[in-house]
Amino acid sequence: MIKVVITALILCLIEMIVIVTASPMAKPSLVLRFLPEDVREAAKDHPEPAMHKQITAHILLAVFLLSILAGVIYIGTEGIKDGCGFLSLTGRFIVMLYIMKAFDIIVQDQWLVMTVGYFRKLYPETADCKGWKDRGFNNKNQIIRIIAYPFHSMIIAGVFILIH
Repeated sequence: MIKVVITALILCLIEMIVIVTASPMAKPSLVLRFLPEDVREAAKDHPEPAMHKQITAHILLAVFLLSILAGVIYIGTEGIKDGCGFLSLTGRFIVMLYIMKAFDIIVQDQWLVMTVGYFRKLYPETADCKGWKDRGFNNKNQIIRIIAYPFHSMIIAGVFILIH
């Protein structure tokens, strides 16, 4: 299980690096969709970065998505090698996803967005938005994901069991 935890933490680190690096280069509509509603509205006319910066941001995002895929494949193949059955493999994926979700909620949403104000600095026109103080701005989406993760984990585990 230590391999699962380490893999999840590495993915969290990659995600954080990509978010901090790619956000200033990404199209505002891409970044703003993860922020509070009034912030999205206030920054909707924020100028887009140059196309080469947007392409770089998309490449970084692709690297992160490929990292997640690599992490899932690694955890799945290691689980099969270790003799895990469907339930054990499902548990490994649940652990990975919940570690990543905890990181998302605690570090990204609460620390980076709310406490540090990273995105407020990227979009100065949003400085007075009330959404920056609403720590529960995306609770509904987070709860939906938290509920869905065991089902996603079962599907992924099933795929690994089938291809083994």
